[in-house]
Amino acid sequence: MSAFPTPKKLGEREFETRLESEEPAVGSIALRSIALTVLAVLAVFYTLYFAASLLVPIAVAVLLGTVLSPPVRLLEGLHMPRLVASAVVVVAVVGIVGAGAVALAEPAAEWLERAPQSLHSIEQKFLSFRGQIDKFEKAADHLNDTSGVKVGSGPQDVRVVRPALTDLMLSGSLQVAASAASIAILVYFLLASGDVFLRKLVTVIPTLTDKKRAVEITRQIETDISFYLFSFTMVNVALGVSMVVATALLGIPNPVLWGVVVGLLNFVPYVGALSSMAILTMVGIQTFDSLPQVLAAPAILLALVIIFAEVITPFVLGRGLQLNPVAIFIAILLWGWLWGIIGVLLAVPLLASFKIICERVEPLHPIAEFLTT
Repeated sequence: MSAFPTPKKLGEREFETRLESEEPAVGSIALRSIALTVLAVLAVFYTLYFAASLLVPIAVAVLLGTVLSPPVRLLEGLHMPRLVASAVVVVAVVGIVGAGAVALAEPAAEWLERAPQSLHSIEQKFLSFRGQIDKFEKAADHLNDTSGVKVGSGPQDVRVVRPALTDLMLSGSLQVAASAASIAILVYFLLASGDVFLRKLVTVIPTLTDKKRAVEITRQIETDISFYLFSFTMVNVALGVSMVVATALLGIPNPVLWGVVVGLLNFVPYVGALSSMAILTMVGIQTFDSLPQVLAAPAILLALVIIFAEVITPFVLGRGLQLNPVAIFIAILLWGWLWGIIGVLLAVPLLASFKIICERVEPLHPIAEFLTT
């Protein structure tokens, strides 16, 4: 039976009025659905922002667990129990990272402490590179008049700068150590658990066909994300090692420190390379007296970045895993706003992981297409 009386019983005018009265209800349902979606998205961003202290270690641990899963599987292939293999991999990584942090802590602190006192000398060298001695004298006189800092008056008083840096390092050391320990423990449990979560997922899925499909999609996503993150990390390590060799040959002090800086910042495409070149330029100004020597390290880094971006990275990862530059910048801005510098470093790995998931889940294919170059 029809939900509405026919026009013969009601008359055409009343029938049309009854139909028109139903249209706002449909529109209100659509509007309500959009409003709920917007509220849900805002709630997610609210949670990500205010729960950063909890979610950042979890996100880092999940990504590290994905990166380290290939070595664990390799050790498993050598008939080593998964619990032991996971412990070996985690202990090895913690040992390498810890030894590197201890070795680089002192030179990094020295460069940070020297930076404020070196600003005047950097300005002097920069102006001397321009060969404009008369303008340099005027700028120095103006600097003396406005800031009261005497050129050539000897070393500046750093009693205010050094305690501030020391207090900052001491105040944050316990928090960093606690976060690192929690991340290491969580990575171990993620690696040791293996397929526990997948087995639980299969248990709750009702039909056999859906179980097989879920296992297939999960395996593909896990393999693709692991391959991407591991390969991307190895590419950045190779770039960092290349810069260690280059800075050592150029005679720049602490070449390992600058290689690590370049490798870490390269996790942030475009912005990271520009930041690394700016840092190397500042270091060169403090180290050398001639302009060609100052610009040598940034020029070498620029050439290496172009080679890695155009040749090595596409060869290792494949063109299909390349990300849209617009999506990269949006991700960097978003995660940087949510989680600060850690969010900036995690933006591209998280974006790539999301893109891989969208590629494997059919309803999300349009999103994956937008995220691809």
